[in-house]
Amino acid sequence: TGKDQLLKHLLVQHNFVIGDVHLVANLPEYISYWKKKFLKHPLTAYCVSIKASVKDMNTTSSMKQFPSSTAAPSSGKGDVEIREFSMLSDVIPEDKELRQKLQNDRLEKVLRIHEAENNTEDFHRTCLFCRQDFEEHKGLFDHMAFDHNFSVGQPANLVFVKKFLDLLQSKLEGLICLYCEKVFKSRDVLKEHMRKKGHKKLNPQNKEYDAFYLVNYLEFGRTWEDISRDPADEEIISGFDVVAEKDDSHHEWGSWRDNVGKVVCLFCQAAYDHSSDLFDHMLQIHGFNFVKLKQDLRLGFYQQIKMINYIRRCVHLNTCFGCSMKLDSPEKLSEHISWSNHFTPDELEWNQSQYLFPTYENDNLLHCLEEDEVVDDGGSSARAT
Repeated sequence: TGKDQLLKHLLVQHNFVIGDVHLVANLPEYISYWKKKFLKHPLTAYCVSIKASVKDMNTTSSMKQFPSSTAAPSSGKGDVEIREFSMLSDVIPEDKELRQKLQNDRLEKVLRIHEAENNTEDFHRTCLFCRQDFEEHKGLFDHMAFDHNFSVGQPANLVFVKKFLDLLQSKLEGLICLYCEKVFKSRDVLKEHMRKKGHKKLNPQNKEYDAFYLVNYLEFGRTWEDISRDPADEEIISGFDVVAEKDDSHHEWGSWRDNVGKVVCLFCQAAYDHSSDLFDHMLQIHGFNFVKLKQDLRLGFYQQIKMINYIRRCVHLNTCFGCSMKLDSPEKLSEHISWSNHFTPDELEWNQSQYLFPTYENDNLLHCLEEDEVVDDGGSSARAT
């Protein structure tokens, strides 16, 4: 690429290196700024000197750096050259300020684009997996997540949506798996591969997708991977975030379930450390007695999973899971369910294999479900199935 050729030229022809160049938000403007500076000041005014052994100066690889204050050891080989390089990095306060300004400028631009995409009336796309059309990208991504089990995360966190969809569509049309990037001979073989291998998702290690997520523009010098490694005791943005353990020692099987993270209400954003507290909340605040419903319907473990995922999907779509009525807001939905006493979903609706897949990633409530012991007609004890 042009960027790689420029960096190679600076290295080979001018012995010049830019530190952490991948974190520079606008490289052309960055280069232009320092080019003007170096017309008036020597490189030593802003750069540090490093020594490196170089096998082949026609490539940017095979460099081994040494501190500028020490001499590089002799390799005894004629094809290795010791050269001195000037490195420009954010160790210099002026360079750090410039990088920060470029980052802020880019963030403002991306946020303007993000706002425009959320308010546009000029969106029209067909689902990547079926022929259903959509007039807003949020509805499209929700449809693909709930109806095709293909989730790319929260639609509100995406930017450059049309380019993102174009990229995904081009891969599928090229019979390329969206996760492992393997190429297949037909669309049917590709679909079967993605289904069996669980590849109906994006590979988070694929940097090609980073440009489409707001999180990668938010903080100077940090990517989503850096942010994800932050301590777990910071503010929890979503009840579905996994809470990491601060102390990995002395884990016991009996305490494993208590450490899965907070469990979130089916009807609001309330979250609790224990499922028993959550079930009490849903009974007292929303009138929904999940424990009694589970016992009355003799729900087994997988049936509970399907019912919870079905209810979450309905609530997300502001649809009553008792009568399928569509409401205008979550508040009106909660009021309708309570007043109508529509707390028992139709088994023909929820007891389907598609609801074995979580509606939300990291839904910790699914890890806290238990089967009750029931007594059959013969008086023997058995698990509900």
